Amino acid sequence: MGKLLIVQTRISIEKIEKLKIKTGKDTIKEALSEAVYHYLYCPLARKIDEEIERSRRGRKPLYLKEAKNTHASNKG
Repeated sequence: MGKLLIVQTRISIEKIEKLKIKTGKDTIKEALSEAVYHYLYCPLARKIDEEIERSRRGRKPLYLKEAKNTHASNKG
């Protein structure tokens, strides 16, 4: 195993609970590990990344792209 890096981020409790249910893991650490592993090795996730990168210069994360679309549709 290579070097390890400890990271922190803010995630709502609701999202963590959904992630634990979806991954079938009991702890936050296991659920996050499973989600990261899936993201790194899932062919579909790789395809989504490629589509986002092609679609825009200076791309934004997927969740921001969805939030912008939702916000724009609520204005009209």
